[in-house]
Formats: sequence, structure tokens, C-alpha cells
Amino acid sequence: MSRQIAALEHLKVYFYDQGDRRFIRAVEDVGLTVEQKQVVGLVGESGCGKTITALSMMGLIDGEPGVVGGRFFFRPKEEDRRALIFAIMRGNRKKYDCRKGELFDLFCGLDDCVRFDADPFTVIKDPEKWLRKNGRIMEQMRGRNISMVFQNTREALNPFVTVGSQLVRAVQCLENDKNRAALAARAEELLLSVRIFNPGYVMNMYPDALSIGMSQRVLIAIALASRPGLLIADEPTTGLDTTNKHRIIDLLGENMERGNMSLVIISHNIGIVRTIADRIYVMYAGLIVEHGNKKEIVTGRKNARHPYTEALVSSVPTDADIKRGKKLKVIEGVVPDNKMETEGCPFLPRCRYAKGGIRRKCRTRRPELFEVTSGHRIRCWLFAG
Repeated sequence: MSRQIAALEHLKVYFYDQGDRRFIRAVEDVGLTVEQKQVVGLVGESGCGKTITALSMMGLIDGEPGVVGGRFFFRPKEEDRRALIFAIMRGNRKKYDCRKGELFDLFCGLDDCVRFDADPFTVIKDPEKWLRKNGRIMEQMRGRNISMVFQNTREALNPFVTVGSQLVRAVQCLENDKNRAALAARAEELLLSVRIFNPGYVMNMYPDALSIGMSQRVLIAIALASRPGLLIADEPTTGLDTTNKHRIIDLLGENMERGNMSLVIISHNIGIVRTIADRIYVMYAGLIVEHGNKKEIVTGRKNARHPYTEALVSSVPTDADIKRGKKLKVIEGVVPDNKMETEGCPFLPRCRYAKGGIRRKCRTRRPELFEVTSGHRIRCWLFAG
């Protein structure tokens, strides 16, 4: 029987543009769940809010106002539970509803730091109070229970420190071991786990001497150092050729199975995600527009998909298309400006199905996530029932 390890509910992340004096709604009402040993895919075009969602789950959003709404429930390791409870309750004079069975709300106390005014729309937040509170909580979680493989390998690794030193430091921080030989052995073991078969040689290299593929494997090794319950991989195949893309995906799958770990993989390429994901969430303009199991999202009937999902799937070329040199399909139109508050469906200007009465409804009201089949929901008036 599967157990839920994470549940993100109604996440909202806003930023403020000083030039336009308007709020950017980077993420709006996003939710997703992750079961133990499950692979969840989060897909969508660049700028749709995928990375912001991941950074919010890691407690790494430092722009203001940043996270302004939502709850993030997570099941920590047994040995870290006590410290997490203490961090949540520290300094709180009132009792919070911060628990759901074995899961704890890592955003506990957020509501005390944020207030909304309606006219004109304003977000008033005490960022110092929130960052201090969230920092104490995430100190128990980040790295130890939740790890992340960042998109830009060149920025994620320190160019002035050898690979071995960076790995050893990561292991030392997480395992609190001062035995240099034991730490080096553990670092080499991690490199072997990501298919770097000459770990002693690579540990003496500097990041600039590594290929993109090797850098990505080193980042994965660092992320695996703590044996996390949840690994978030943000565009882990960026800059790689087709062969190495699939090698990285296979590598993530192998380590997930070996480490009893859950995986959230983020990508704009639904063709890559479908090779490994059990469940897929499709994101557009800061919203989840569809989610369901892989079969429903990728190989389901065309009339049981969100128009955006259909466009994403059809834009992935087949082997026959590549051999014939067929021109790739593109999604017409542009992503809407999230500085504007869209009253209707954000995909309306690019949707070929919005006609007649449906179009009038799409123009004035934003659709909810309608359940098409059990566990399969689509944010589209075509499926309102």
C-alpha cells in the first residue's frame, strides 16, 4: 500500500514589478501530491511557474513578497520528526493545525505573515518574520529530507573547489562525520552510484573541466548524499544530446528504486517526462491545467485532454518525423502576461476549441479542475459535464 510523502495545496507565489507597479502572479493555486516511490512529472513551457513551484517547496524563494499562500505537507524521516515539530512550534503562542497524519505543514505560520487588500489589490507581507520562521523549519528538511538537482549546473557547482571537496563537504554536513577517509569513501560511492566509474580521478577535477553530462551526474550525487525521501530534478536534461538525456533519466529512475525515494521531475519536454513519470501535472501560466496518470495524459483519447496538453503532446516528433525531416509542430500564440489578472481561461487566445457559447464562458470565468475520470482532472469548460 502506497503512502503519501508530500502534498502541496493552493500554492500562491507573487512578485512585485517596481517599474509597472503591478504584482506578477508567478504561481496561482497550484497543488500536487507525491506518493512514496512515485515519479511525478511537472511539465509546461518556460515561464509557466514550474521552477518557482520547486523552489517554493525547497524554501528557496527570497524575492518579495514570494510565497503568499498555500500549505506544503511533508512526511519527514523518523529521526528528524522531533526536531521538525520543535521548529514548527518554536515561538508560536497559538496552536496551529500543522499536521495531517504523518505529514507536517512546512508552510506553517504563513497566514500570520500575509494580508491581502482588495481595492487596489495589494499584498502586505512581513518577509523577515516569514523567512525566519520558514528557515528554521526548512533547516530540518532541506538536504536531509528533500533535495534538489538545479537546472544550471555551472551555477550550482563552485568553480574554485574540486568535485571531491564539494562532495565531501555535503556528506560531512549531512552525516556529521569527521573521519576524512570515511567521508572520501562515501563520496566515491556516491559517484559510482551515478555511473561515474573513475571516481578517484573525477574527485580531483574542477567543475569547469567537466562536461554538462558529468556535471549533472555530480549534482545528482550531491543531492543523493542524504538519502532524501523526495528528490526534485529541475530540467535535468538541459543541454544534453538525446542519448545522454535518456541516460540521465534512467539514472534517476535507478537511484529512486535503490533509495526508496520519490521523484518530482520538471521539464518543458513532455516526451522526456513520459518515459519515467507515473503521474503528470501540466502547468500553464502559473496554473495546473491538467493532471492524471501517464496513460491518461500522454496516450489517452484526444477528446479527453486539455487543449494545451494536446498541443504539447503533438509537438513531440516521432522517430518517423525525425527521419523524414518533418517540420516540428508549434503552439500558436504567446503565453499571457501574468501581471494581468485574467478573468477567464488563460489559454483562450491560443485555443482552437473555444467557439460559440463555450468561448463566451471562457472569456469571463476561469474554469476549475473538473474530474473527467477518477484521479484525472482538467481545467477546461469543455469538460464541465
